[in-house]
Amino acid sequence: MITVTAFATLTPERFESPLYELPQEEWSEEPRDYTVTVAGPERYDGEQPFTYVVRDHTTEQAWIQALTWHMRENQTLDAHVIAAESHAGLPPTDAGYHWNDLRPEAQHAELLKVVEQARDLIGRYEAAIDRFRIEDGDDIAPEWFGPYDETRADFAADALDLVSSLATAA
Repeated sequence: MITVTAFATLTPERFESPLYELPQEEWSEEPRDYTVTVAGPERYDGEQPFTYVVRDHTTEQAWIQALTWHMRENQTLDAHVIAAESHAGLPPTDAGYHWNDLRPEAQHAELLKVVEQARDLIGRYEAAIDRFRIEDGDDIAPEWFGPYDETRADFAADALDLVSSLATAA
């Protein structure tokens, strides 16, 4: 029986050595930026791999972070790090490709952006349903139940997208 933990070597038994040769490095007290490129099933469709920038203490932990993110986001186990395109540091400024910033400050900025979008959506929703309310109250007048439900449905898809974005960002 094989026991697999989050940090166990995931080399299949048919291979005599690890699939990845990670550089030997010391634990860094201060986390560093790493560029990690991951190929998933999109490679079968001719798409380019995804490049992530993460912040961690070692190359191995950076690879685990980016690979885990990619697998979870794309709901697949069919993914691997492309070692030749992964390194310590940021991608060059003239890289010619987009990269996904998973560093904490970028995630915080993304979360703030989604929160602002949610506030805007709530403001627009409240303005849209205000005409259905009974004077001096929060209740909806019975004659407006149909249009009120239609208005709610109009906002539902945007609200669900924002909830999904918040869940991902958190």
